[in-house]
Amino acid sequence: MMLKRALQNLRVPSESKRKRISSTVYDKTCAIDLCAEASGAHRKRRREQFSIIDKNVKLKKQQTAKDSNSVDKRVASMDYISQLPDTVIHIILSLLRSTKDAARTSILSKRWRDLWTSFSVLTFDQRTFQELEGVQSMENCNEVFKQFIDKSLQSHLDRKLGIYKFVLHLTSYDPALVHHMERWFGLAAENNAKELGFHVHVNGTRRYILPKNVFVAEGITGLRLQGCKLETCTIIKLPHLQKLYLRNLRVDQLIIMNLISSCPLIDDLRLIQCSGLSCLDISSLLKLDRVEVHCCNVLKKIDITAPSLQAFWYSGKKQVSCKINLKDCESLKRLKLEDSRMTNNQFHGRFFSFPLLEKLELSNCLKLTNIRIGSHWLNRLVLRGCKNLEEAEIDTPNLLSFEYQGDKFPFSFLNPKCLKEVKLSFAPMEDRKLKLNLKSEPLWFPKLREFLGKFDHKGLKLVVRTSKNVIIHEDFGEILLSTCGGLKIEMVQSSVGTEELLDISLHKGHPQTLSIMSSSSSEFPKLVHEKIINRKEAPTCCTSNNPNNKCWRHFLKDAKMVNLKGAKGKNDSESMAWLKSRPNANKIACFRLEWKSDKDGRKASR
Repeated sequence: MMLKRALQNLRVPSESKRKRISSTVYDKTCAIDLCAEASGAHRKRRREQFSIIDKNVKLKKQQTAKDSNSVDKRVASMDYISQLPDTVIHIILSLLRSTKDAARTSILSKRWRDLWTSFSVLTFDQRTFQELEGVQSMENCNEVFKQFIDKSLQSHLDRKLGIYKFVLHLTSYDPALVHHMERWFGLAAENNAKELGFHVHVNGTRRYILPKNVFVAEGITGLRLQGCKLETCTIIKLPHLQKLYLRNLRVDQLIIMNLISSCPLIDDLRLIQCSGLSCLDISSLLKLDRVEVHCCNVLKKIDITAPSLQAFWYSGKKQVSCKINLKDCESLKRLKLEDSRMTNNQFHGRFFSFPLLEKLELSNCLKLTNIRIGSHWLNRLVLRGCKNLEEAEIDTPNLLSFEYQGDKFPFSFLNPKCLKEVKLSFAPMEDRKLKLNLKSEPLWFPKLREFLGKFDHKGLKLVVRTSKNVIIHEDFGEILLSTCGGLKIEMVQSSVGTEELLDISLHKGHPQTLSIMSSSSSEFPKLVHEKIINRKEAPTCCTSNNPNNKCWRHFLKDAKMVNLKGAKGKNDSESMAWLKSRPNANKIACFRLEWKSDKDGRKASR
């Protein structure tokens, strides 16, 4: 009803007014249309502009991508290894273990192939040759061996190939070879050989004399001699010689002095099992970096003045006392001594003369009883077989690695917290020789526990091994030490993975139990459980057929989780019974291990 009244009251405009309204509406409509058309044209132009910009951007991106791809291709195709200098490539080849390994590098590039031919290492071994050729008669063998060397050298020279190293091994004495040896070494020297080696493995009094032309091979940088005879030579021209190794030779002071005075660039000198030398005096080798003296049976005095000396290694005979004087060798960083006659005072006199020493190794120093090792720079310390050592005070704040082998722990460490690697190995303990404390433990166990307790266990794990059990400590609160079998302790970083840690723990021997000492919140026991219990039945980690080269996974027959909270059982092994008797047995996750047996029924071992 209301709608009807509203319609009745609505006024209808006149015709003129309707025309004005129509005109106005039309004009506005046209204006709107024109605006819309203009706006559309503007938007179209903007779209076209943006389209052009987009195309330009895309073209730039494509060009950039092409450029980057071309750069990547150029980088990928650039053969950096072929850009190395010849001398560097020759050094790399010389460090490879065998000639075959060096030969394989020829596939790297054409340049390496060309350099390999100029690097030739010629090694002639009489014993190997006889085995390969199957020559029965020694006389025939020497003749065939001589012809083989002649043909090899001639073929090498005909192809104009260089010689980097020439090495000759002889196992029998034949006077007919003397003339040929001089010619062979002469040809090697004439073809710019850098290293010469002459090794004689002949029993008896007859020995080959080193050809004199070796002493005038001016281009050689390395000379290794073994088992031959050196005659006093007045003419020695080896101005570039850097490495001189003498083994199983009879030498005297005059021969050594002639060599040293004629070879000013020697930086590495090694004398091994050399007889006839009673005094070694070196003072003119300004570049001397390393000296080794091993088992020279009559050597009584070593006097070295070498400001650049970095490493010195002495291994003496038990029956001979040798006085060692290293004058002005304050730069020495590595010192190894195996001297059964060295006293406490002699050691202190030697050690404290080298303020920059970084590595110290003492082996079989039987007269050492009470020593002090204090150094700010020392970072590695090794002691082996010093059986009579009763007390050793160690003050080395920057020590990173410590290794010890003995039958007790005689050390007092003032500050071992920087240590990152610890390896301790104790000989098997016989009950009748052990002096025990009130806890029925060896008297030195508390000192060992004190040492191990000084470390931050959050960053380390401790592996304690005997022949019958292995215990991995994450928690250092109470360290379990056993006297069953030889005790071995190794400290490793917590970052070491579970697989690697198990390899460290089980790589030697096959223990009856593997235990883990950790907190209740630790995930480590679960990880070990997964690796031990859920292991593959047929592991594929080791491809070698030699059992000695296979890891523990190939020998483990069965592994079971054991509850140590229960009472001791009649069938418990000795190690299991010992673990159950520990007061903190409830914190130990224990695995009983069963190993495969070989054909003879014995435990498979490696």
